[in-house]
Amino acid sequence: MHSVQTLGARIRAVRKSQKLSSANLAERSGIHRNTLQALETGKGNIELSKLLSICSELGLELLLVPQEVSAQRATEGDGARTELSERLHGLMRNAP
Repeated sequence: MHSVQTLGARIRAVRKSQKLSSANLAERSGIHRNTLQALETGKGNIELSKLLSICSELGLELLLVPQEVSAQRATEGDGARTELSERLHGLMRNAP
């Protein structure tokens, strides 16, 4: 992730794909709904433990990878997606 806005947008997309309201996900994650909404809009500064709780409820895992690996994983030299990138995008599109 390159920004809080990107992270929040991904969280929101997965939440919506699972047909969860922000209030429902917040309750299940043990956080205040305003905290979740701030994260999803890129305006919040969320504690790591709360972010991990949200990810757990959505069936997501945070991965920390070196930036150079992340850039290589996302695209090849000509801008085409790699096989791993295609699989990840497919999983995100088909998330329950």
